Amino acid sequence: MKLILSILILCPYFLSAQSPEVIKIYNKGIEAALLKDHKEAIKYYNEALLMDPLYPKAYYNRANSKMGLGDYTAAIKDFSKCLKLEPENAKANYYKAYCLMQSDQKKEALKYFSAAIKYDPSLSRAYYYRAYIQMKDNNFDHAIRDFNEAINKDPENEKAYYNLGICYLKKDDREKALSQFKKALAQNPKYTPALMETAKQSYKLGQFEEAVKYSMNLTALEKQNNLAHYYLAMSYMKTGKLDEAAHTFDYLISIDPDNETAMVNKAVISIKQKDYNQAVNDYGKLIAFDNDNPRYYLNRALSLMQIEEWDTSLNDLTKVIKLDPEHSEAYYNRANVYFQLKENDKSCSDIRQSAKLGYEPAFNYVASLCQN
Repeated sequence: MKLILSILILCPYFLSAQSPEVIKIYNKGIEAALLKDHKEAIKYYNEALLMDPLYPKAYYNRANSKMGLGDYTAAIKDFSKCLKLEPENAKANYYKAYCLMQSDQKKEALKYFSAAIKYDPSLSRAYYYRAYIQMKDNNFDHAIRDFNEAINKDPENEKAYYNLGICYLKKDDREKALSQFKKALAQNPKYTPALMETAKQSYKLGQFEEAVKYSMNLTALEKQNNLAHYYLAMSYMKTGKLDEAAHTFDYLISIDPDNETAMVNKAVISIKQKDYNQAVNDYGKLIAFDNDNPRYYLNRALSLMQIEEWDTSLNDLTKVIKLDPEHSEAYYNRANVYFQLKENDKSCSDIRQSAKLGYEPAFNYVASLCQN
């Protein structure tokens, strides 16, 4: 998850015990920072701090500029200096915690997020990030409490709803999770992580029409999202919309040619639709992808048998037996093919072998195929 930093709160033009000359230089730093010229701002803060090393606002805003440049280590040092002078500065605690979190110092970050909350309980982002760290550490109950508090203080934070949903998923409460993902979408209908989870969890809960809706919304936003197209196609299959499912699997295969699962499901649809020529083509692609899979040869053979391509189906069934000499179903179907080709001795031999290997349907045909 990409972390979003709250807008930096600069300490504005400041009148205090500092000398007018220090304040003038400090304010030039503020002006540069507001223009996002952080390097220039740091120069002015440096100058102000040379003149007055006990100036907490200069440390705070220099830290903000360093943070704006992505120098979290340097920012942490300046926030620490600010906090030595103003230990109850909630925002300095918050931003120090954020920098610690970005530096993967999670334990320390938790400490300073907690301090920020202590000194200013209205800081919703402090609850949010404290929850986020706890979620990553698998402390889901603590994370749930903090995400709920973050939502209470900022009901428009879609990421808080989304991550709360993730916590419920980790606790195997799929319905609560789905509810939170939908709340995230109520705040931002184009929030793609929530769209993905809503589609996925709707599918897993058997809400296939809902899964179609959310998958379609997501694929409209992310046309190359393989997983979104997969759940859309599978949901179409579950609702009996086989044409739509086939079209979606075809598109998924076009953007992800190595997606074997999509190819298998596309072939299954062709058989369900009794489009055996298409099934032959589908299994041909699967065989090209994995030419040592006996199931693919068998299913192509079965499709070829449906269109009475006996010689070609014979080749596929022989290949199955070569790959798996104890494949009882392959012997059974090859016996049928030999019967169609009027090679009765071979048909009898295969049906006996299928029965010997325990394939129950074969027992019903041994007598009729082996009359001698």
